Amino acid sequence: MIPRVAYHAGTRGLHRAGPFSTSLLLAGMLATVLASGSLLVQLGTLLLVFLLAGISGESVRRYLISLRFVWIFAVVLFVAQALSIREGVTVFRVGFAITDLGLLSGGAMALRFLVILSGSFLFVLVTDPDRLAQSIIRLGVPYRYGHAVILALRFVPFFRNELRTVREAQKLRGIKPSVRSISGLRQTIRYTFVPVLVSGLLRVDSIAMSMIGRCFGLHPRRTTSHRIGWSAADTLTTLLAAVLIGVTVVSRRYPWL
Repeated sequence: MIPRVAYHAGTRGLHRAGPFSTSLLLAGMLATVLASGSLLVQLGTLLLVFLLAGISGESVRRYLISLRFVWIFAVVLFVAQALSIREGVTVFRVGFAITDLGLLSGGAMALRFLVILSGSFLFVLVTDPDRLAQSIIRLGVPYRYGHAVILALRFVPFFRNELRTVREAQKLRGIKPSVRSISGLRQTIRYTFVPVLVSGLLRVDSIAMSMIGRCFGLHPRRTTSHRIGWSAADTLTTLLAAVLIGVTVVSRRYPWL
């Protein structure tokens, strides 16, 4: 149910753009769904995310399936908003009144949630962590913090793999941890959380020793193996972000659109 967020190497669509322009595009999407009150604009932004995923070489069907938990939670948000808001004109009754304002508010909340999660997921899929760290460093952030971002992103699949390994070992030993009771929660912490945490700390220790052996952090500046240039894909991505901001401004000025 949890999306497998990981970078996929590719040469199409947003894969050709740099981290800076894709960050601007993500910011434009978030600003559009959060600042615009138009359901049409919010729905268009969501469709744009799926279109960009297809253009970038990602399977839209697999992309939608990987976000199934996001879809389920979006439906829960829609229902909760529709049931909790009583203002407006009654559309129909199911034991209590469902109003038009409740449906509109629920749709806006669900669409915002979908765009924020799916857009962020797409950003992770098409953005190389190494290039992202280099872009952060070029903006003036000390390279130590830039490489901390790389390590944090690299540890996400590591912990996922370690958790899968621990669960497979539990199945072989006949252990079925559960969190439905205090004793089950204690067993889960002992047989799941502790092994994964210890494995992660051992991995961190080995990485720290390796970085010390290579004198990481000795100099105030650090060179990179390659420079990130500005391409036509970056220009198009930035223009698309600007268009999203423009649509947001227009939709706020003319709410009836």
